Amino acid sequence: MNKLIAELQRLYFLPGQQWHSRRQDAAGKVTDLAEGDLSPEVVAKVLAGDAGAGLDLVSAAGMARVMVVSFKRASDWELVANLYRAVLNDLDLPAPAVSVSGRAGYRIWFSLAEPVSVEQAMDFLDALRVKYLYGIPVSCLELHPGADLPASAGKSIVALVPALHNATGKWSAFIDPSMGSMFVVEPGLEMAPNLERQASMLASLKSIKDGAFHRVLDMLRAEAQPDCSADASHEVQTVDVPIQAAALPVLAARSPQPDLLTVGSNYADPKSFLLAVMNDPSASTRQRIKAAKALLPYFPDDELKVR
Repeated sequence: MNKLIAELQRLYFLPGQQWHSRRQDAAGKVTDLAEGDLSPEVVAKVLAGDAGAGLDLVSAAGMARVMVVSFKRASDWELVANLYRAVLNDLDLPAPAVSVSGRAGYRIWFSLAEPVSVEQAMDFLDALRVKYLYGIPVSCLELHPGADLPASAGKSIVALVPALHNATGKWSAFIDPSMGSMFVVEPGLEMAPNLERQASMLASLKSIKDGAFHRVLDMLRAEAQPDCSADASHEVQTVDVPIQAAALPVLAARSPQPDLLTVGSNYADPKSFLLAVMNDPSASTRQRIKAAKALLPYFPDDELKVR
């Protein structure tokens, strides 16, 4: 068994890993057919460009040890990079793998040391989306495993990497995250990647330990809970400004020291609250900028001033 297959097994394969043969037409439509156990021989064919295989991320018992965030647009690289940095710096988790698709976009791969229930995996990914990817249209983002389970619906099937994309003739591959901007125009490789180099990149990665996974999941769930009173929450939800209202929990979630904000809590509407945050010296620069952006529709340019 070559080194790359061993690293793929170590990070991403379930015991008795199942796979699907993949057919993709020029329009990007994928057809998956269940094939049974994924053998090293099948993986070797994929790595040689002779076949395509989709990993089934969910076991028959409803457990998952891999979570994948798929960005469908190559132009979203900055968002990919921001999420990657947040995983390391905000969440204190091991670095995930990053891959280019061979057609368009990127994927971030999270490996778990121990399988978790598919419900927990979906909760984790959705919490990441809410906190860090709220600006991406739903049509441009996919989470695997996703909410349209069972597996027959497709959201638990992810193409094995590296592999040759039949429709484009380009290769998917794991990449050095510091080089991701190079693939904004062409999110794929013209030639097959060096398999030794691919194995070396994966060898440096670690799986998320069970305790760390649940620590971050609990933290993200707690941050997703509203902090305001029932009356204030009701008013925010009924104001017809969905973008500004959605920004409120994001500001609270990203604050490194939310207890130091001095704006208080007696606000009747999002506009008043955001004005207070924008002008609060205890708020971070990022918070004040986000508050100012959320307020732009309410003011002429010459009226919106930050003290």
